[in-house]
Amino acid sequence: MKVPISRIRNIGIIAHIDAGKTTTTERMLFYSGLTSRIGNVDQGDTVTDFLPAERARGITIQSAATTIPWNSHRINLIDTPGHADFTFEVIRSLKVLDGVVTILDAVAGVEAQTEKVWKQSMTTPKLIFVNKMDREGAGYGRTVKEIVAKLGTKVLLCNVPLFSTVGRQPRFTGVLDVVNQKVIRWDEGDKVSVEEPEGDSLAEITKCRESLVETLGEVDEAVVDAFLETEDYMKIPNDLIQRAIRKSTLENHAVPVLCGASFKNIGVQPLMDAVNSYLPSPVDITPDLNTDLVLNKENGFQVKGNDKLSIALAFKVTTDPIRGVMVFVRVYTGKLVSNSTIYVHGEPVKIGKLLIMNANVPQEVSEITAGNIGVIVSDKIKTGDTILFNTQKKKIKDTDLVVNPIEVPPPVFTISLEPRTSGDKRSMDDALEVLLREDPSLKVTVDEESGQTLLSGMGELHLEIAKGRLDDLKAKVELGKIMVSYKETILEKASGEKEQDGVKLSISIEQNPQEASKLPKNMRYVDLSDHNYLAVPYEPKDWNLHKLMPYETLTNAIISGTISSIQRGPILKLPLHSVLVTIDSIDVADDFQDATVLINVTRQLFAQLLSSSDNFNIMEPMMKVSVEVSPEDIGSVIQDLTSVRKGVIDSIDEDEASSSLAEFKLISENQYVPYDPTLEFIKLRTDFTTGQKINAQVPLKEMIGYLPKLRALTQGRATYHMEFKGMEQVTAERMKEIVEEY
Repeated sequence: MKVPISRIRNIGIIAHIDAGKTTTTERMLFYSGLTSRIGNVDQGDTVTDFLPAERARGITIQSAATTIPWNSHRINLIDTPGHADFTFEVIRSLKVLDGVVTILDAVAGVEAQTEKVWKQSMTTPKLIFVNKMDREGAGYGRTVKEIVAKLGTKVLLCNVPLFSTVGRQPRFTGVLDVVNQKVIRWDEGDKVSVEEPEGDSLAEITKCRESLVETLGEVDEAVVDAFLETEDYMKIPNDLIQRAIRKSTLENHAVPVLCGASFKNIGVQPLMDAVNSYLPSPVDITPDLNTDLVLNKENGFQVKGNDKLSIALAFKVTTDPIRGVMVFVRVYTGKLVSNSTIYVHGEPVKIGKLLIMNANVPQEVSEITAGNIGVIVSDKIKTGDTILFNTQKKKIKDTDLVVNPIEVPPPVFTISLEPRTSGDKRSMDDALEVLLREDPSLKVTVDEESGQTLLSGMGELHLEIAKGRLDDLKAKVELGKIMVSYKETILEKASGEKEQDGVKLSISIEQNPQEASKLPKNMRYVDLSDHNYLAVPYEPKDWNLHKLMPYETLTNAIISGTISSIQRGPILKLPLHSVLVTIDSIDVADDFQDATVLINVTRQLFAQLLSSSDNFNIMEPMMKVSVEVSPEDIGSVIQDLTSVRKGVIDSIDEDEASSSLAEFKLISENQYVPYDPTLEFIKLRTDFTTGQKINAQVPLKEMIGYLPKLRALTQGRATYHMEFKGMEQVTAERMKEIVEEY
């Protein structure tokens, strides 16, 4: 289905684990006509969860891209994971999306991972779907207040829940459409009826519409004028309300809120309508490119002065046993054409077929146009690559146009890998190459002394899934236990000089200041990863340099020697972190001919500087930990964090909102929400009003296996969330423990 670019929606679904993301996606596929039956997460037969590990665990690990036709629009949808270990999947998905659907569990409300991803997608227009309204303990009104207080946003109540009473228990049967002033009922999720509101339904729609109009009036004068004409909230034209909601959403002034129960097939069609009506098209969002663009309303954005140049970003790579390496791309300008030559890093790459994906079901296409998401089958492209193509077949080798890159977060857990036999090493290396192409947040290193292969990732589950993926790829490997990724760093500045075979080199090594602004400006800085830098002076006039050998050749040799040298510190042979290496001087004899000699000189000089372990310390990953806990459990949780886990408490906050959200806490108290009949006959949740949040810094090593302990301490009442804070030096006592551990 070919549609105008204004009718394309590139959206992602984000939420906490188990909020119903994949279930909602399956319903969207079904109602759009792309599937003839609805997949079930618990049965492991969903379309978007197609990796074996996903189907076994019932959670989404990799972001599946799906194209859904709906009401003359094309929705390109990314179903993202909710588990904290797979945050990188969310980050790289957000890079190519124009809008976001946030799904909340109506029973659990706003959970920790949702808050984290919401912050990551702060500037992306969003709408919210309050799911699981059929569950006991679901609270739409309570959840809306949490949205305002915890996520720091104003809300637009586009539809609200409709209940019928069976005996004394309310049953969720549909929604009240506040925008179009209708009652929509689902009979067992199959038959949909639309009725005019009356009685209590009309009264509720009137109250919600009043709240909606007042919020919209803050950004749209047309809404205010329409109300002043009639002084009746119900007489403001529905299409005017819709345009105002869209304007407010695109400007991130407020967020439309809808509700439903995806598992019971209730409320999904209005959600899809809202995606079309309120979330942006590719022409509404300016791409994040390092060049000037102009907007063509029919063809989307174009490179200024070169409307034939096409730019795309490879945001995900997967390996299919039948189709080979599949590269998911977002096209920002122009179009990609099948059986053509594209350019990656200035090098030509011939491509064949182009595909669009309905999760794991491909559809071959002749081109992927601006604003769309599709697939290139090629093993020459990796995640984060900028792809260039010129429809006039001009060479574009020298261009430096790029889509601003996706940042890869540092891995914090490590596991050792050994091939079962020497003959299995090739299959292990091939499988690891596939794994790294698919997931750049994994990292593979080889210990030079032992020859052992180490695989690092974002968390315990992340590495467990990677282990399973190696099994899928038939790699015969033995796995060690999961370890924390420690590093080493220098304490006091050390300098040295080495002369050999016609060259004399002086370098110094010291702790790298955390702020880049503190680094001297008269140097070129080479990023060696792990916050390590090599400072290379611009070609000095007073150094005795070779007349024929370029200065760059000499410094490149030193860079090469430095990279290998900083992989092994003097304490435990761990990689260095947060060090600044400076080239103090180079003296080269006239008869010096082989620059590779300088690599060996650099390594020998580092061996001298790293010979004394007394001048070095170990660094360990520190985590920012937030524990949401009831007042009666706060003492035991703090005791465990500080005494058992060696953590430091930063603050203890009321769980409703942090101090930075004080304004929205007040707004939430005044926000109109419908009455929650589902909470009348059950014990009310109290954590939103009386719960507390403990914020702490804890060594990652001490957080391994924390969840079962927390559940035991609090009888399952508490929840926690953690994220990487950074690497920090350890105390002498802690270093002794780590050395003994190794």
